[in-house]
Amino acid sequence: METSSGRRAFAGAVLTGVCAVGVMFAPTAQAASPKAKLVNTQTGLCLTIAGGESTDNNVHALQFTCDSHPSRQWFLDDMGNGTVQIRNLQTNKCLTIAGGVSRENNVPALQFTCDDHPSRSWVLDDQGDGTTQIRNVQTQKCVTIAGGVSHDNNVEAVQFDCDDHPSRTWRLVFQGG
Repeated sequence: METSSGRRAFAGAVLTGVCAVGVMFAPTAQAASPKAKLVNTQTGLCLTIAGGESTDNNVHALQFTCDSHPSRQWFLDDMGNGTVQIRNLQTNKCLTIAGGVSRENNVPALQFTCDDHPSRSWVLDDQGDGTTQIRNVQTQKCVTIAGGVSHDNNVEAVQFDCDDHPSRTWRLVFQGG
């Protein structure tokens, strides 16, 4: 007759074996990408995705009140060579420029599936004053807010020449976890 303590010992041995196998075959952990809110220096508003929920490609990036919604947070995925992909926490899509190749000013910034196209990569140019210009690798233009001065929610993010206007700079407010 089997005792209750015998069953517990057997269950404990099985659990120990399963855990050991899990450790042996567990993938190696990669360092987590830093997560940040991107706060426009001129407007004080956060970069987000329109509507904050859609995982569709080509949804526009815009500014919105900084709050705890996950669409206001971005992973900064190190791509090497001093570049990052800026990936939205809510949608898991990357910040890019519409069409991916135009060097014209005022082309919309939007989200798209993360891949190796250079328009999905960015250089974070530290300005030495706690702010950063976010420069697209493909177009060499900076992310800014259309018009550069509005403090309204839902104003579109676009690319523009990287000059010294404060709307071309962002504060990276790093988030825990």
